[in-house]
Amino acid sequence: MENYVANSFDTNYAAAWSSDQGGFSSTLGQNLLSYIETNHLPYKTCLDIACGTGEFLNRFSKAGFTCYGTEIAKSMVEYSKAKYPNITFALSKSLYDIPYKTKFDLVTCNHDMVNTLERFGEWQELFKNVSNCLNKGGMFMFDYYTEYKLSNWNEVDYEEGEDIDHITQVKKGIDNKCIMNNIYYIKNTDDAYKKTFDIQVEAYFPNDDIVEALKKAGFKTVTLCRFSLDPLEDPSTRNRIHVLAVK
Repeated sequence: MENYVANSFDTNYAAAWSSDQGGFSSTLGQNLLSYIETNHLPYKTCLDIACGTGEFLNRFSKAGFTCYGTEIAKSMVEYSKAKYPNITFALSKSLYDIPYKTKFDLVTCNHDMVNTLERFGEWQELFKNVSNCLNKGGMFMFDYYTEYKLSNWNEVDYEEGEDIDHITQVKKGIDNKCIMNNIYYIKNTDDAYKKTFDIQVEAYFPNDDIVEALKKAGFKTVTLCRFSLDPLEDPSTRNRIHVLAVK
Protein backbone atom coordinates (compact mmCIF):
# COMPACT_ATOMS: atom_id res chain seq x y z
CA MET A 1 0.00 0.00 0.00
CA GLU A 2 1.16 3.56 -0.71
CA ASN A 3 2.15 5.85 2.13
CA TYR A 4 -0.54 8.30 3.16
CA VAL A 5 -0.44 11.61 4.97
CA ALA A 6 -1.66 11.53 8.57
CA ASN A 7 -4.68 13.70 9.37
CA SER A 8 -5.48 14.17 5.68
CA PHE A 9 -8.88 12.66 4.84
CA ASP A 10 -8.62 13.17 1.10
CA THR A 11 -5.10 11.79 0.75
CA ASN A 12 -6.03 8.81 2.88
CA TYR A 13 -8.90 8.04 0.51
CA ALA A 14 -6.66 8.39 -2.55
CA ALA A 15 -4.14 5.96 -1.07
CA ALA A 16 -6.86 3.49 -0.09
CA TRP A 17 -8.47 3.72 -3.53
CA SER A 18 -5.12 3.13 -5.22
CA SER A 19 -4.50 0.02 -3.13
CA ASP A 20 -8.02 -1.36 -3.58
CA GLN A 21 -8.85 -0.43 -7.19
CA GLY A 22 -5.47 0.09 -8.86
CA GLY A 23 -5.26 -3.52 -10.05
CA PHE A 24 -8.62 -3.26 -11.84
CA SER A 25 -7.44 -0.11 -13.63
CA SER A 26 -4.12 -1.61 -14.64
CA THR A 27 -5.72 -4.80 -15.99
CA LEU A 28 -8.30 -2.83 -17.97
CA GLY A 29 -5.49 -0.74 -19.39
CA GLN A 30 -3.68 -3.87 -20.54
CA ASN A 31 -6.88 -5.19 -22.14
CA LEU A 32 -7.23 -1.97 -24.13
CA LEU A 33 -3.56 -1.96 -25.14
CA SER A 34 -3.96 -5.52 -26.43
CA TYR A 35 -7.05 -4.45 -28.40
CA ILE A 36 -5.14 -1.52 -29.93
CA GLU A 37 -2.21 -3.77 -30.88
CA THR A 38 -4.42 -6.53 -32.30
CA ASN A 39 -6.34 -4.04 -34.45
CA HIS A 40 -3.19 -2.14 -35.51
CA LEU A 41 -4.53 1.21 -34.33
CA PRO A 42 -1.92 4.02 -34.64
CA TYR A 43 -2.69 5.63 -31.28
CA LYS A 44 0.00 7.53 -29.39
CA THR A 45 -1.86 9.93 -27.06
CA CYS A 46 -4.33 9.16 -24.27
CA LEU A 47 -6.58 11.26 -22.05
CA ASP A 48 -8.18 9.57 -19.04
CA ILE A 49 -11.16 11.50 -17.63
CA ALA A 50 -11.72 11.06 -13.88
CA CYS A 51 -8.36 9.32 -13.80
CA GLY A 52 -8.41 8.52 -10.09
CA THR A 53 -4.95 7.59 -8.83
CA GLY A 54 -3.34 7.09 -12.24
CA GLU A 55 -2.76 3.34 -12.53
CA PHE A 56 -4.62 3.09 -15.85
CA LEU A 57 -2.58 5.91 -17.39
CA ASN A 58 0.64 4.49 -15.99
CA ARG A 59 0.04 1.32 -18.00
CA PHE A 60 -0.22 3.43 -21.18
CA SER A 61 2.75 5.58 -20.27
CA LYS A 62 4.89 2.45 -19.95
CA ALA A 63 3.68 1.45 -23.42
CA GLY A 64 5.05 4.70 -24.88
CA PHE A 65 1.89 6.82 -24.94
CA THR A 66 1.86 10.51 -24.08
CA CYS A 67 -0.66 10.59 -21.25
CA TYR A 68 -2.97 13.17 -19.70
CA GLY A 69 -5.50 12.90 -16.91
CA THR A 70 -8.30 15.01 -15.43
CA GLU A 71 -9.88 14.84 -11.98
CA ILE A 72 -12.47 16.87 -10.11
CA ALA A 73 -10.87 15.90 -6.77
CA LYS A 74 -7.82 18.00 -5.91
CA SER A 75 -6.46 15.30 -3.62
CA MET A 76 -6.47 12.77 -6.47
CA VAL A 77 -4.54 15.17 -8.72
CA GLU A 78 -1.94 15.86 -6.02
CA TYR A 79 -1.59 12.16 -5.22
CA SER A 80 -1.21 11.16 -8.89
CA LYS A 81 1.27 13.93 -9.70
CA ALA A 82 3.50 12.76 -6.85
CA LYS A 83 3.20 9.09 -7.83
CA TYR A 84 3.54 9.50 -11.62
CA PRO A 85 5.51 12.69 -12.37
CA ASN A 86 5.92 11.70 -16.05
CA ILE A 87 2.15 12.03 -16.65
CA THR A 88 0.27 15.34 -16.99
CA PHE A 89 -2.66 15.73 -14.58
CA ALA A 90 -5.12 18.63 -14.36
CA LEU A 91 -8.00 19.63 -12.12
CA SER A 92 -11.34 19.94 -13.95
CA LYS A 93 -14.53 21.75 -12.98
CA SER A 94 -16.77 18.80 -13.85
CA LEU A 95 -16.52 15.34 -15.35
CA TYR A 96 -17.33 16.70 -18.82
CA ASP A 97 -14.94 19.66 -18.55
CA ILE A 98 -11.78 18.99 -20.59
CA PRO A 99 -9.14 21.62 -19.72
CA TYR A 100 -6.67 20.65 -22.46
CA LYS A 101 -6.61 22.40 -25.86
CA THR A 102 -4.99 19.54 -27.75
CA LYS A 103 -6.59 16.59 -29.55
CA PHE A 104 -6.10 12.95 -28.60
CA ASP A 105 -6.07 9.54 -30.26
CA LEU A 106 -7.74 7.90 -27.27
CA VAL A 107 -10.02 9.18 -24.50
CA THR A 108 -11.17 6.99 -21.61
CA CYS A 109 -13.42 7.29 -18.57
CA ASN A 110 -13.41 4.23 -16.31
CA HIS A 111 -14.85 2.87 -13.05
CA ASP A 112 -18.47 3.82 -13.91
CA MET A 113 -17.63 7.48 -13.31
CA VAL A 114 -20.03 8.51 -16.09
CA ASN A 115 -22.85 7.23 -13.85
CA THR A 116 -22.10 10.08 -11.43
CA LEU A 117 -23.62 12.43 -14.02
CA GLU A 118 -27.22 12.50 -12.78
CA ARG A 119 -28.83 14.17 -15.82
CA PHE A 120 -28.70 12.56 -19.26
CA GLY A 121 -27.96 15.97 -20.71
CA GLU A 122 -24.63 15.80 -18.86
CA TRP A 123 -23.85 12.45 -20.48
CA GLN A 124 -24.57 14.07 -23.85
CA GLU A 125 -22.30 17.00 -22.97
CA LEU A 126 -19.50 14.58 -22.09
CA PHE A 127 -19.94 12.68 -25.37
CA LYS A 128 -19.90 15.92 -27.38
CA ASN A 129 -16.79 17.28 -25.63
CA VAL A 130 -14.93 13.99 -26.03
CA SER A 131 -15.81 13.83 -29.72
CA ASN A 132 -14.54 17.37 -30.19
CA CYS A 133 -11.16 16.58 -28.63
CA LEU A 134 -10.58 13.32 -30.52
CA ASN A 135 -8.60 12.98 -33.72
CA LYS A 136 -10.44 11.48 -36.69
CA GLY A 137 -10.52 7.74 -36.18
CA GLY A 138 -9.89 8.19 -32.47
CA MET A 139 -11.62 6.11 -29.82
CA PHE A 140 -13.60 6.81 -26.67
CA MET A 141 -13.68 3.94 -24.19
CA PHE A 142 -15.79 4.15 -21.05
CA ASP A 143 -17.78 1.85 -18.81
CA TYR A 144 -21.04 2.27 -16.97
CA TYR A 145 -23.35 0.44 -14.60
CA THR A 146 -26.50 -0.50 -16.44
CA GLU A 147 -30.17 -0.02 -15.68
CA TYR A 148 -30.27 -3.79 -15.10
CA LYS A 149 -27.71 -3.44 -12.29
CA LEU A 150 -28.69 -0.19 -10.62
CA SER A 151 -32.47 -0.39 -10.79
CA ASN A 152 -32.68 -2.80 -7.84
CA TRP A 153 -29.22 -2.67 -6.26
CA ASN A 154 -29.32 -2.80 -2.46
CA GLU A 155 -26.21 -4.34 -0.94
CA VAL A 156 -23.66 -4.18 1.87
CA ASP A 157 -20.31 -5.79 1.05
CA TYR A 158 -17.35 -6.19 3.41
CA GLU A 159 -13.77 -7.02 2.40
CA GLU A 160 -11.05 -7.53 5.00
CA GLY A 161 -7.41 -7.04 4.05
CA GLU A 162 -4.08 -7.02 5.79
CA ASP A 163 -3.79 -3.22 5.74
CA ILE A 164 -7.27 -2.07 4.65
CA ASP A 165 -10.85 -3.06 5.40
CA HIS A 166 -13.38 -1.96 2.76
CA ILE A 167 -17.14 -1.62 3.20
CA THR A 168 -19.39 -0.85 0.24
CA GLN A 169 -22.97 0.20 0.95
CA VAL A 170 -25.40 0.62 -1.96
CA LYS A 171 -28.99 1.76 -1.54
CA LYS A 172 -31.59 2.26 -4.26
CA GLY A 173 -32.58 5.91 -4.36
CA ILE A 174 -35.34 7.92 -5.99
CA ASP A 175 -36.19 7.35 -9.67
CA ASN A 176 -33.10 6.20 -11.60
CA LYS A 177 -30.50 6.74 -8.88
CA CYS A 178 -28.48 4.77 -6.34
CA ILE A 179 -26.51 6.05 -3.37
CA MET A 180 -23.08 4.48 -2.90
CA ASN A 181 -20.88 4.77 0.16
CA ASN A 182 -17.32 3.44 0.07
CA ILE A 183 -15.71 3.27 3.50
CA TYR A 184 -12.08 2.35 4.13
CA TYR A 185 -10.48 1.56 7.48
CA ILE A 186 -6.73 1.96 7.06
CA LYS A 187 -4.43 0.26 9.55
CA ASN A 188 -1.81 2.53 11.12
CA THR A 189 1.59 1.44 12.38
CA ASP A 190 0.24 1.31 15.95
CA ASP A 191 -2.53 -1.12 14.88
CA ALA A 192 -5.16 1.61 15.14
CA TYR A 193 -7.44 2.30 12.18
CA LYS A 194 -8.14 5.54 10.33
CA LYS A 195 -11.53 5.88 8.62
CA THR A 196 -11.97 7.58 5.25
CA PHE A 197 -15.00 7.44 2.96
CA ASP A 198 -16.75 8.79 -0.10
CA ILE A 199 -20.47 9.05 -0.85
CA GLN A 200 -21.73 9.47 -4.39
CA VAL A 201 -24.95 9.25 -6.35
CA GLU A 202 -24.99 7.18 -9.54
CA ALA A 203 -27.69 7.37 -12.21
CA TYR A 204 -28.61 4.92 -14.94
CA PHE A 205 -30.10 5.31 -18.40
CA PRO A 206 -31.20 2.81 -21.09
CA ASN A 207 -28.49 1.23 -23.25
CA ASP A 208 -30.23 2.30 -26.48
CA ASP A 209 -30.35 5.95 -25.37
CA ILE A 210 -26.62 5.89 -24.62
CA VAL A 211 -25.74 4.42 -28.01
CA GLU A 212 -27.98 6.93 -29.82
CA ALA A 213 -26.43 9.86 -27.92
CA LEU A 214 -22.93 8.71 -28.87
CA LYS A 215 -23.85 8.55 -32.54
CA LYS A 216 -25.43 12.01 -32.39
CA ALA A 217 -22.18 13.29 -30.86
CA GLY A 218 -20.27 12.17 -33.96
CA PHE A 219 -19.15 8.60 -33.23
CA LYS A 220 -19.45 6.42 -36.35
CA THR A 221 -19.31 3.04 -34.63
CA VAL A 222 -20.35 2.08 -31.10
CA THR A 223 -19.57 -1.40 -29.72
CA LEU A 224 -20.81 -2.66 -26.35
CA CYS A 225 -18.28 -4.97 -24.75
CA ARG A 226 -17.26 -7.11 -21.79
CA PHE A 227 -14.35 -6.20 -19.51
CA SER A 228 -12.15 -8.18 -21.92
CA LEU A 229 -13.38 -5.80 -24.67
CA ASP A 230 -14.93 -8.66 -26.61
CA PRO A 231 -18.31 -7.62 -28.11
CA LEU A 232 -21.50 -8.47 -26.25
CA GLU A 233 -24.15 -10.58 -27.94
CA ASP A 234 -26.87 -9.51 -25.47
CA PRO A 235 -26.20 -6.41 -23.31
CA SER A 236 -29.67 -6.42 -21.73
CA THR A 237 -28.67 -8.51 -18.69
CA ARG A 238 -25.19 -7.10 -18.09
CA ASN A 239 -24.30 -5.34 -14.83
CA ARG A 240 -21.49 -3.28 -16.36
CA ILE A 241 -20.83 -2.46 -19.99
CA HIS A 242 -17.61 -1.24 -21.57
CA VAL A 243 -18.11 0.91 -24.64
CA LEU A 244 -15.76 1.36 -27.61
CA ALA A 245 -16.90 4.36 -29.66
CA VAL A 246 -14.87 5.38 -32.72
CA LYS A 247 -15.09 8.83 -34.28
